[in-house]
Amino acid sequence: MLRRIDIRRHQREWMQYIRGLVLTWEIVEQEMNEFLLENYSNDLVLDIQNVSLAETAEPPSDFILPLLRYQKEWLAWSLKQETIFKGGILADEMGMGKTVQAIALVLAQRELKKATSGSSILSSSLSTSQELPTVKGTLVVCPLIGALQWIREIERCTTKGSNKTLLYHGADREKCMYKLEEYDFVITTYSTIQADYRPKKKKQNSSVGEDVSRRKSVLHSVKWDRIILDEAHCIKSVHSNSTKAVLALESFYKWALTGTPLQNHIGELYSVVRFLQVTPYACYFCEDCNCTGLDFRFSDACPQCSHQPASHFLWWKKYIDEPSWSYDDEGRDAMVWLKHKILKSLLLRRTKKERAVDLALPTKTVTVRKDSLDDREYDYYKTLCHISQAQLDIFDQDGNVINKHGHIFAMITRLRQAADHPYLVMYSRKELASGNKEARDVERSCDLCHDAVKDLEEYQTCYSAEVTCCRNVFCRACMNYLAEGVMEAPCPSCTKPLTFDFTGNKDKGDSSSKPTIKGFRSSSILNKIQLDKFKTSTKIEALKEEISNMFERDGSAKGIVFSQFTSFLDLIEYSLNLCGINCVQLVGSMSIATRDAALKRFTEDANCKILLMSLKAGGVALNLTVASHVFIMDPWWNPAVEQQAQDRIHRIGQYKPVKIVRFVIENTIEERILELQEKKKLLFEGQDNWWFFRGLRKANKRGHDVPVVSSLLICSISLVWQTN
Repeated sequence: MLRRIDIRRHQREWMQYIRGLVLTWEIVEQEMNEFLLENYSNDLVLDIQNVSLAETAEPPSDFILPLLRYQKEWLAWSLKQETIFKGGILADEMGMGKTVQAIALVLAQRELKKATSGSSILSSSLSTSQELPTVKGTLVVCPLIGALQWIREIERCTTKGSNKTLLYHGADREKCMYKLEEYDFVITTYSTIQADYRPKKKKQNSSVGEDVSRRKSVLHSVKWDRIILDEAHCIKSVHSNSTKAVLALESFYKWALTGTPLQNHIGELYSVVRFLQVTPYACYFCEDCNCTGLDFRFSDACPQCSHQPASHFLWWKKYIDEPSWSYDDEGRDAMVWLKHKILKSLLLRRTKKERAVDLALPTKTVTVRKDSLDDREYDYYKTLCHISQAQLDIFDQDGNVINKHGHIFAMITRLRQAADHPYLVMYSRKELASGNKEARDVERSCDLCHDAVKDLEEYQTCYSAEVTCCRNVFCRACMNYLAEGVMEAPCPSCTKPLTFDFTGNKDKGDSSSKPTIKGFRSSSILNKIQLDKFKTSTKIEALKEEISNMFERDGSAKGIVFSQFTSFLDLIEYSLNLCGINCVQLVGSMSIATRDAALKRFTEDANCKILLMSLKAGGVALNLTVASHVFIMDPWWNPAVEQQAQDRIHRIGQYKPVKIVRFVIENTIEERILELQEKKKLLFEGQDNWWFFRGLRKANKRGHDVPVVSSLLICSISLVWQTN
């Protein structure tokens, strides 16, 4: 290491001698090398937890809830953090009250400003736009499911009438554009931010810097006092439109709240660092001059310094992201710098285990229940395996396996659905289209997961369905998932470069003339099957048994059932209704009012015992301590997503012992998913060395990054066939 740093120093000194000037990035690199020399012997486990802080602060007078010890520590830390870095990351484990802590900070700063006669705060030097009119309010951006939760928490935590709160959502939202100054809190969603965002449009045949400015949206037209991103991992993909829209917002202070700061790889942290606008980690530098900026929006020459694009580099990419995948000393340097410098200065994380004395939560028991398919289900599953194996062999013979990861993802999804219930595959949109004219009467389905696109609306996006220019249809959840880390993702169906058709010609389907079942959506799978011949599945029977056990232990108990497939939720609800069990469903396609009504019924109606939720629509930003049982029907690739779902009930305010049941079918793809989950847990639990992170990313022959889970799928699919 010493020799490598000496070489860097000599190279830098030689360039400085030739140039006659010491550049900013060279000073930063020198400081980094000195820091690495001092901290080289430190451990390399990415342990981003802070057990306790010595300093505490009392909540402001108009904050009426008592704060726990660790929450008072946060308040003192965050007040100091806003002075130094203008914000940071609160990464407490789910269920520890991040929302309450953020509200306490807003009110505390407001009280401090009043005490100092409302002295103004200077704008950050890294502002990405011209000066905007300022407003006093805090903008909270969260998933749709969490918007009403924020409003309720603000009402619960503060003196009545001390705060004005606006929900900026819905068709009439822009009517409030002239009243933003009146509000202390403005609550909106990631989908709304994305829908309102109007980026600059490049002129045809334009030269450098010739952008056509469009009228800014209401939220982008002002400079907020503070922006809080709840569930900040929603912006983990820096190339997504949702992330770009969030990064275009302006404020004096910025905070990111997330219980899972790392889900797949370290590169995901860059979006949050860029949002916080922390120098130098979020900046682009020029190797030939002192040109510095947050954005890289030119192709010919830099409009600031006229140097070529090749002369510019992103600090995070050069010193953290790219080296972190290396097995040599550069990878070690990157991890030491990330842990001991960046995260320690920006991030605060506490876990329930560490602060158990403060929280006094009841016990949580997690059980993995394994069942075997019956003969009928197993024969169907085995047939799917043989079909998929034959297709995989064709890909392998063509030498095109990597480029077919979308097809492989679709095959794996069908296997996962077959493990839930064969109906999910038998009555998919693809199967209907092959010979049933009534297929035209149902809504379009995602060509990857084969469920109705309007039922798969992902919480951080605006549109549930996307039509590519090659006329394939995918839900945005699948497309965002496949395109993570890929600059130009291929279409999973035709492998052409993935582009979307935004002309509005989406296939919405004809209105169905077929009678629909009362209480279920027109797109429900129940409207496609013969109910008089309805057959249950192994998983549904196992769930009914667990619910029966729950009622035997506690007649007043309530449970939440999570699945990634809304069609499976319909089958479950139908089966439970036949047994006399009252259910209510919450899925992504619901409006905010419908969601609120569903949650209100579940929390207030003693006879409503089961809440059925799609994992991504209800797995985050909810407090559902009225329930004490969670049933996870199908495992997800990322254990952090399941953990989020579990912590909807194991959190502050829960007084009953919590029981989690995870259903897994033996000798199927689900067992392989469990193995992958254990590997991914190492990433954000810090139980392995730095080199592990590199193993999570692969590169295809073209140099693009294959999505983490897709690359693992290719490996796992072969293992599945071996069990059959």
